[in-house]
Amino acid sequence: MDSSANYSSKPSTATIALIGFAYFVIAVVALYVLNPAYDLISSFEGNYSFASYEFLVASTFFSLGLGSLALIVGLYQEMSLSAGSRIGLLLLGIWSMGILIAGVFPANEGGSTVPHMTTVFVAGFFPVEVEAYPETTFSFIHILAILGSFFSLSLAAILLSWRFKHEEKWRSIRHFSSILALAMIAASIFICQAMFLYIHTEFVGLSLRLLTIASLLWLFLTVTYLRFVVVKSVSKR
Repeated sequence: MDSSANYSSKPSTATIALIGFAYFVIAVVALYVLNPAYDLISSFEGNYSFASYEFLVASTFFSLGLGSLALIVGLYQEMSLSAGSRIGLLLLGIWSMGILIAGVFPANEGGSTVPHMTTVFVAGFFPVEVEAYPETTFSFIHILAILGSFFSLSLAAILLSWRFKHEEKWRSIRHFSSILALAMIAASIFICQAMFLYIHTEFVGLSLRLLTIASLLWLFLTVTYLRFVVVKSVSKR
């Protein structure tokens, strides 16, 4: 009875994570088709002003956050829990919650430095009039959540990639996972230095794109391989 319950619950966790990430890809592609002005980097920065598609933009954050939470459960089930892996999963949890918070609170585009009222869509759905000069309180919440999330994910990727080397069923992806994790850390460090030193160059934009692409690739690699590991372990029963 217990073995059967475990058999059915494991694949569902990996599947939920995969569905969450799959929806993210579908929504991003749909936004590009619906509005060519859509840009993934801009949406991560909090710009939801894409005609009437604010909720669809926000839903990309929700699917990514919920998929990441399911990924945590799957990794918890399929990895030995050393100190490093526990910290890595905790950091992955911080990423998940941060990206959900970023989805709820959008930023607004910088505008007049004179205090004025502007409309923002909380969770991409509920219009709220807030004061801006030029940023809103929601903007700062979004930006801090995004920066904290990506930095936490970078550290989580480093710790979990290191752990993959010591897990027989995860060793196949350890090299690619480590390369992506190092790229994420390098981009995060450069972006943080640029922010503290007020450096605004094209390299900051390139670093942000590198961080975004490497982070998404790491997540998709991990969740896809998790599904493979789960199916393989179930087939042996």
